[in-house]
Amino acid sequence: MASTTSSGDRVVSGSPDVQHSDYLLSRLWFQSQQLMDRPQEGFPALVFHCRDMQSLHRVHFYQPTLLLVLKGAKRIESPYDAICPQGNLLLIAQGSEFPFSNIPDDVYTALVICFQPDDFPFAGPADHTPELDIVQACNNVLTVIEQMMSLADLPADNPDIRALLWQQRRRELAQILTVLNQDKVLRVTDNPGWKQKLADLLQTDLSSTWQINEVCQMLAISESSLRRRLKEENTGFRELLEDLRLTHGLGLLQTTQWPVNQVALSCGYQSASRFSERFRKRFRISPAELRKAR
Repeated sequence: MASTTSSGDRVVSGSPDVQHSDYLLSRLWFQSQQLMDRPQEGFPALVFHCRDMQSLHRVHFYQPTLLLVLKGAKRIESPYDAICPQGNLLLIAQGSEFPFSNIPDDVYTALVICFQPDDFPFAGPADHTPELDIVQACNNVLTVIEQMMSLADLPADNPDIRALLWQQRRRELAQILTVLNQDKVLRVTDNPGWKQKLADLLQTDLSSTWQINEVCQMLAISESSLRRRLKEENTGFRELLEDLRLTHGLGLLQTTQWPVNQVALSCGYQSASRFSERFRKRFRISPAELRKAR
C-alpha cells in the first residue's frame, strides 16, 4: 500500500522510510515519557498527556506552535472540524484561537513546541495564510525533534550554554520546516499589533502584579493610547492579562504535577479557588476535572 510523504515522495508500508518513521515516533514516545517524569524548566518542548478525552473551549495560541501527535488524535472543533492523527503535525499560527479535543488511543500524548518570531529565516506571514495546517511529519522533521529531545537531560552546570543548545535545535527545526515549505502558518509579522506587543511583555512574568502605568512606561506609550489601541483589537489590559494567566495555567496543569495552588501562584493568583473559578469560566472545565483526565 502506497502513501505520499510531505516531501512528495511515494513510500510503501513496510519500506525503510516507513520503518524509520515508526522507529523515530517510538523513540520520541520514550523520550516524552522521560520528560514527563523529569520536566526541565525552559526546555522548548512540552509533553501533553491524558487517558480520558479532554475538551477545551476557545484556547488561544500566543506563539506560533507546532504540535506532534505521538499517540491518539487531536480534534479541532468548528469552524475547522479537522483531525490531526498520530504521526502528524498540527501547525498553528500566532494569535489563533479555537476549541479542540484530545482523543486518547489508550492514551493521548503530544509534543508541543512554541517558536519565537526570529526562529524563521523569512519574516511575515504568506498571503491568505490559514490559522492552522495539518501535515504528515516527515523523517527530517522527526529526526530534528528527536535530537532536540535528546538534549533534555543535559547537566544544569552551565544553564546558559544548555539554553543556547536548546535554542539552536528549535531554530534548526524552523529551518527544516522552511525548506519543506511548511513554515507559512508559523511565520510571524515583523510589525505586531499592540495586543501582541503587550502579550510578549506580560508573558515574561505572569506571576507579577502588573499595572498598566508601568507597562505603558516600558512600551513607551500613553495609557489612553494603549487602551485605545487594545480596544481596536477587541481586548483590554485586564482581559488580556487574565487570558494569558489562564492559558499559562492550562499548560501547567497539563504538563506538571504541581498542586493547583502552586499553579495559581505561578499565574499571578493568590487564591486557588479564585483561579479555579476563572479557569472553569474560561475553558468550561475545572482544573480538577482536567487533572482527572490525565
